[in-house]
Amino acid sequence: MGHLGKRKPNERRIRRLASKSTREALIQAAISLFYQKGYLDTSIREIGAKAGISNSIIYHYFKNKEELLFEIVDHATKELIGALVTVDREVSDPVECLRKMLVEHSAIFSLKRRKETKIVDSDTFFLHGKWREATVNQQRQIYQLYKKKLHEIGGQGILKEVDATVAAFSILGIINSSFRWFKESGPLSRDEVARNITKLVFEGILKLDAFTGSPNLGKGQGSKNGSGAKR
Repeated sequence: MGHLGKRKPNERRIRRLASKSTREALIQAAISLFYQKGYLDTSIREIGAKAGISNSIIYHYFKNKEELLFEIVDHATKELIGALVTVDREVSDPVECLRKMLVEHSAIFSLKRRKETKIVDSDTFFLHGKWREATVNQQRQIYQLYKKKLHEIGGQGILKEVDATVAAFSILGIINSSFRWFKESGPLSRDEVARNITKLVFEGILKLDAFTGSPNLGKGQGSKNGSGAKR
């Protein structure tokens, strides 16, 4: 009896790992299908078939397709917020902080995780109730991080006469739409696209004298004239 008792924790651990693996398989299948077909044109049956999991088992992990969508959007957005908050906490200079936020957001998140970025951008409005409210609050948090940084730069007297709200939403629009045209096979890498986005944003919002004091601004742009988009 004592021997059998010792095996139970291991058995429970195996079951937990199997459960986690099944849940992750469903999420990855949903990400792939939502990216390819869109949320509305993807069925629970298709998600289960792609993951190799029966429909009855799917409902043990997610109550419906909308909960699966929320799981994808929530996880991806929380990861982005965490990365931006870390940069904000670790970099004291507001201009350099904004530069690193732009690179983190565009190169590491929007372009590297294009599938999740497309789903967040295109399918979030299919969420309802508490799930919709949660995602709206997350997007507001991202917007506030950028707006706060713009106000800090404005306090240094190097921000052009642009409204911080307009600037913050414009930054998000540029970054969030980059997944639509970027191609891995294009002439520019993710990092190069991120640097070009940063240069574009900074030249639009910062006064000329801001560039003389920061060796990183506009650095490493290269001489290529192109994008990751197919021509």
